[in-house]
Amino acid sequence: MTQQLTEKSDVYSFGVLMLELITARMPIERGKYIVKMVTNTIDKTKELYGLDEILDPVTDFKASLKSFEKFMDLTMKCVEESS
Repeated sequence: MTQQLTEKSDVYSFGVLMLELITARMPIERGKYIVKMVTNTIDKTKELYGLDEILDPVTDFKASLKSFEKFMDLTMKCVEESS
């Protein structure tokens, strides 16, 4: 990312914030970027998109799987590097 504040950087930041909410992690933790961690782990063919190991254990995402999928789809669109 550039150091300029633009609508594009705002959307990306919003996506990072959404990832923080569902994982209860910082954007950069122990040298690992949350976006890369989720991007490398996500598998839309699995329940909870295969992210159960990195999701916030306090939140029950299985209660509303459809809402979780919509949330994740929007989140991933926000953090796409090509968008």
